[in-house]
Amino acid sequence: MKKQINFFLALFFIAAFSWYIFLFEPNNLQVEKLEIKMENLPFSFNGMKIVQLSDLHSKNFGGKEKKVLKIIEQINPDFIFITGDFIDRATKDIESCQEFWRALSEKYENRVYGVMGNHEYWNPNYHSIKQNLIDSGINILNNENVKLIKDDDFIYLIGVDDPHSSYDNLFLAMKGISNKNILKILLAHSPEIIEDAKIKNINLILVGHTHGGQVKIPFVRPIWVPTKDHGKYASGLFKINDSYLYVNRGVGVGFLPIRFNCPPEITLIKIEK
Repeated sequence: MKKQINFFLALFFIAAFSWYIFLFEPNNLQVEKLEIKMENLPFSFNGMKIVQLSDLHSKNFGGKEKKVLKIIEQINPDFIFITGDFIDRATKDIESCQEFWRALSEKYENRVYGVMGNHEYWNPNYHSIKQNLIDSGINILNNENVKLIKDDDFIYLIGVDDPHSSYDNLFLAMKGISNKNILKILLAHSPEIIEDAKIKNINLILVGHTHGGQVKIPFVRPIWVPTKDHGKYASGLFKINDSYLYVNRGVGVGFLPIRFNCPPEITLIKIEK
């Protein structure tokens, strides 16, 4: 009898744990809130709210994407920055994904910016995906920069192509930026950009790619993070020299559709003087 009880308890534990890592936590989308003070923030941008999305790995315009839209609507940000992996390497229904991209850009016209990730490159429809993003109103930064203007003030937004695939060119992306004192925000897919970025006087660097490791044993570095630094920058906020680096855990999942102690996130960043 005792063996039977232990067997059913073990079975229950396995079933409950499987439900948690496969179904509950991957869908337990959280909003991570940050407040960062920057002395060189122009007065017109004081209190600026940024939403960072990363690693959606969308396969279509489904429940996950609708949840993201609902959360963003509640936040009502000034800008939305997307740090790569809009889609999954196996995504085929690009038209359905485009509905989501349009929904974002229509409400926040000319305030949605993004960079490409490795899954865009791994998808056989890369060129179509990139064009559909642009046609949907997403401003894709491909080793280039733009001025974000408000009243008489401006800041620089810089975007590099995927560092994980070695398509990044930060030197080219910063071409034309002469004033070192102007606030600069860099979008990149992977924290692998940090070695170049930390010597470029960039104030805030937003990245993703790591998914936070997806499985994180408490008090231990994530088991597997697909970066050259082996998870040194797996998730969260880091101060490196005079730069802030934020690594987003992502909205979606990778090859293994599980999460443990590493829920998906949308990041809300408020910048003040």
